[in-house]
Amino acid sequence: MAIALLGALSPLVPVSRRRVWIEQWRAELWHYALWLQRERASCAALRLLARASGAAAHALHLRLADWSPRMIVHDLRFAWRMFVRRPAFTAVAVLILALGIGANTTIFSWIQSVLFSPLGGVVRQDRIVVVRTATAEREGLSLSYPNFQDLRAAKPEGLADVMAFRLASMSLRAGGDPVRAFGALVSANYFDFLGVRPVLGRGFTADEGIVPDRDPVVVISHEFWTRVFGADPAVVGRSVTMNSRAFTVVGVTPPEFHGPVASVMLDVYVPVTMQRAVLAGHRLPPRGGGWLDVYARLADGASLEQARESVGVVGMRLADQFPDANRGRHLRVIPLWRSGTGSVLLPVFTTLMAVVGVVLLIASANVAGLLLARGISRQREIAVRFALGASRWQVVRQMLIETLMLSAAGCVLGLAAARWTSGLLDVFVPRMPFPLRFDAHVDSASVVFAIAVAVASAVSAGVVPALRSSRVKPGPALKDATPATSGRSGGLRRGLVIAQVSLSVVLLVCASLFTRSLLRSDAMDPGFSLRTGLLAAIDLAPGGYDADRGAVFVQQLIDRVGSLPGVTAATVARTIPLDVGGSSDMSVAIDGYTPRQDEEVTAYYNQVGPRYFETMGIPIVRGRAIAPGDVGGQRQVAVINETMARRYWPAGDPIGAIVRFGSGPVTIVGVARDGKYSRLSEAPRNYMYLPALQNYRSDLLLHVRSDADAAVLLPAVRAAVRELDPNLALFDVRTVQQHLRISTFLARMAASVLGVFGALGLLLAAVGLYGVIAFNAAQRTREMGVRMALGASRSQVVSLLLWDGFVLGAAGIAAGLAMALGAGRLVAGQLTGVSGADPVSFWGTAAIFVAVTTAACLLPARRAARLDPLAALRQE
Repeated sequence: MAIALLGALSPLVPVSRRRVWIEQWRAELWHYALWLQRERASCAALRLLARASGAAAHALHLRLADWSPRMIVHDLRFAWRMFVRRPAFTAVAVLILALGIGANTTIFSWIQSVLFSPLGGVVRQDRIVVVRTATAEREGLSLSYPNFQDLRAAKPEGLADVMAFRLASMSLRAGGDPVRAFGALVSANYFDFLGVRPVLGRGFTADEGIVPDRDPVVVISHEFWTRVFGADPAVVGRSVTMNSRAFTVVGVTPPEFHGPVASVMLDVYVPVTMQRAVLAGHRLPPRGGGWLDVYARLADGASLEQARESVGVVGMRLADQFPDANRGRHLRVIPLWRSGTGSVLLPVFTTLMAVVGVVLLIASANVAGLLLARGISRQREIAVRFALGASRWQVVRQMLIETLMLSAAGCVLGLAAARWTSGLLDVFVPRMPFPLRFDAHVDSASVVFAIAVAVASAVSAGVVPALRSSRVKPGPALKDATPATSGRSGGLRRGLVIAQVSLSVVLLVCASLFTRSLLRSDAMDPGFSLRTGLLAAIDLAPGGYDADRGAVFVQQLIDRVGSLPGVTAATVARTIPLDVGGSSDMSVAIDGYTPRQDEEVTAYYNQVGPRYFETMGIPIVRGRAIAPGDVGGQRQVAVINETMARRYWPAGDPIGAIVRFGSGPVTIVGVARDGKYSRLSEAPRNYMYLPALQNYRSDLLLHVRSDADAAVLLPAVRAAVRELDPNLALFDVRTVQQHLRISTFLARMAASVLGVFGALGLLLAAVGLYGVIAFNAAQRTREMGVRMALGASRSQVVSLLLWDGFVLGAAGIAAGLAMALGAGRLVAGQLTGVSGADPVSFWGTAAIFVAVTTAACLLPARRAARLDPLAALRQE
């Protein structure tokens, strides 16, 4: 086996030194084998093979030493002259490679910003993992504050530290009008955990994370400091009012740091012990209610599996110690890139990365076809080289250098394009209720990736044409006036064209699937009819409202806005269906229903005001809706959806039934039609509507149903709010149409990007097909002249060449449709209302490619048919 390895490595060694190299290594291995035999060493064969593997480095060293800098410079100069001599070929090849490299670099920069390096300014974020709670039926649940404290105190093996946070919107006043701030409640070790050092002031001290409601301090972001405080260097120590509480600014974060969640730009950070000043309720003591996101940092040398095991042990211990709150719950550890924004975008990015990989294959195949055709035209030049004493390796090396230069130029051009296109990710982001900015850009990792892609494309596109073109016999090549095409070379070019067409069919089918999915999503019934109007957030906390005053204000606000001209109805709710934050759920108990073993009875819920169902356009199919009289002090009521009614009262009437959960028992007074609450593609789920006037929240979302122009309606709504309380303001104002675009954001992005790449693949395939037919027509000029001289008509010549093109196109289309079936299965989970084998997409794509094939073949065929037979016969 060792001798066989030497034989396999010998081509790497220059011919002039190959014989000596083989003899040296054979002698070396012979002596080593004798020594192993004398020492009776174990695993002698394996050790002998390991010694033989050292020949690879030696062979490579000899090859590089043989490849002197002078020869490299000579090859580079010659390649440059060849490119200048054929500028059209050079420009087309560089442009094709630039498209493939630029597309791959663009998508990689997106992935880099969201998955690989999502937290700007955070040190060693590859060592950060996410800790979540899981039950038998649910994954990805948050942790309660007591469970987080116990997890951190347990110091699980393999974890250096644990940190917790909760995103929240706040109202902040710094002397002028209140401004909306999006921030986070964080544990005291937040900045130390992330390795972030404030540029002004300090972070939080350990003492500020102990006593609830004692330390009203805040750290602001660099962007918020610049935007609201005018970059005032004396901001540290300044007092601000947040949700009607006085806070002291103690620090400013670095400009590159934007928070613990990918692409979400946070403004302020508050100690978690100040929860009651930011979020409603008293959430710190209960162990059963999860509301905190928890990150852990792996210790040096620790693995993810080690962290999973140790955290799992802590979770079991918590379940034993606090069975009422933690029974059936487990702690899970997942990588950071599988949480938050990354988990949402991962399927789409995976699809896009696969698509641009296909684009690169098409581009490489296209350039390989060009190099094959160019190699045929250089047969005489190569024969002269052989006649002057050049080796085949020197010819192959020269051609590989030319391909590497083409690829390097394509890499530079692709990086320049990616620097612009990487920022296009933010173009797809619709108006969100919180600041979301991906800020993707070409960084050092993207440059390294682009160089690697360029080398890979040069190898894939250049090796086979170089080897094929170097198989030239000097004698016949120097005697023939016209280049001779071998059957293998022609077959290889046809094979490359078939591959391009088939891969392009896959791209176009996928683009069609996502486009039709987007159209279906736009036309899908989400369960409510609200399509026009306004949405605006309002926070009563800055006005010092309690539950009683807040309920009165909300009722007055609904009546006042609902009576404005052009307004059909108005209401408030905690959130709106299909919002980016999803829906909250909770465990419930239903009187008269006995859960099966290990069955979890949960329901998603929303707090809604009077006239909610009228404003949203959600039909009540039984009972009544939430009424203005459903206020505090009255019987607690709820409206459930049809799914929940069918599941727990399959044969009875749920009206009057009792559902129990944390805030107490509620009586079901109505059943609403099913709808979509988090995603258009979600399965039916239990859902409860609770009266907002009985379950007070200071932060609510005002819903206004109106056909009036938003630019006219908004001032009237703002005036109505000011009339009720001049200290309150509306935030995060958006139209209903803008909100509905959130639910189709991913589908719209995927359809748009795939559509561009599909069109690009179609163009490359058409160019490749045209090139092969045109080259074949040129090679068969004399044959066409003979045929026409013997009586063949021009239409017969056209039909002959068209048939060649159709054969290639049909083979590519058939192979592409077969591969597209597999691709459709892979992306079926990302489609809405369309299957992965959608016949419209498949047959439509096939029809497009038949038309493109006809167009690509018709031009060279008609050109060949216009030849003069006598001139064609005289052509050599």
